[in-house]
Amino acid sequence: MSIPGEHKDAIGATDVDELRELVRRCGHKDREALQDFFERFSRDIYNFPMKVFHLDEDAASDFYLYAFERLKDGGRFQSFEGRSSFRTWFYTVLRNLVIDWMRTVREIETIQVTRYDDSGNEYSLIENTADPRSVVSEVDENIIQHFHQALSTMPLELRSVFKLSYIFYLELSRAELQYVAERSGRAPEDVLRSVARLRHQLSEKELKNISAEDKITSLYLSVIDLKNRRDRLITRIATTDSEASLSADGSRQAELEQVERSIRKKYNQREKLLYKKHRGHFVVRTPYRYVAELLGIPEGSVSVLMMRANDRIRQAHKGDTNILR
Repeated sequence: MSIPGEHKDAIGATDVDELRELVRRCGHKDREALQDFFERFSRDIYNFPMKVFHLDEDAASDFYLYAFERLKDGGRFQSFEGRSSFRTWFYTVLRNLVIDWMRTVREIETIQVTRYDDSGNEYSLIENTADPRSVVSEVDENIIQHFHQALSTMPLELRSVFKLSYIFYLELSRAELQYVAERSGRAPEDVLRSVARLRHQLSEKELKNISAEDKITSLYLSVIDLKNRRDRLITRIATTDSEASLSADGSRQAELEQVERSIRKKYNQREKLLYKKHRGHFVVRTPYRYVAELLGIPEGSVSVLMMRANDRIRQAHKGDTNILR
């Protein structure tokens, strides 16, 4: 199995015996070996889902964190017995991880439209989920204060990577700008121009996010309208008392079934969008490739640094999720 593209991965540039020893140590949860492994192959892990499964950069960033968490326990390294090449084994592991990750992402597609309360009565989820536009979103000032406090106490490296990843919303301080300039070997003015161009590109994503938010509301209103139509049909069928009405009952029943199908379809569409919103897909996040280019580090390293930064923010909020999501 080979990876298409011009990128020369780290695998071909590493001695076979050295790789086997590194994998053996990783299988025994050697922290230094694991750190060495991720430094060497972070780009391969990051690029794999894009080049083989044609996923976008946001998905590749999410997958990297998923793969990192499952590789660092060392268990999967023990499956390498040397019977096949390291490349074949490694890409097989990554392929299986991508498939597992995609299954977890797509679990929302199997969600049920109806559930049952404690008394065993069936109810529709759509009737118990408010339109997000009707709910006033008020972020506690204390949360914002804690967020900025947590951000300000991070090491300069973590803080700079985090701000670059959300540069559409955040501004680089003078110290952070100087840090990025030094890491990239560019003048601060050149970095600022790159950031300005990046914000312009990201503004297109924000327009798509706004459109998706509008779609959530539109689907909500459509389901409510269909629900009212369903109730009227049920009432007509239940009050049928003449032969003429009885002859129309079959067509009304067919119409009722069609309305029910439409409700389920629109509800599932809305739930998928809400799931993406909950996962932070409606937040304008800088693709890690651009952050990596600005800092001169691998994309995988950006993922690891972002994971550390988010952990610090979660700890500062006592278990709350990232407020940018």
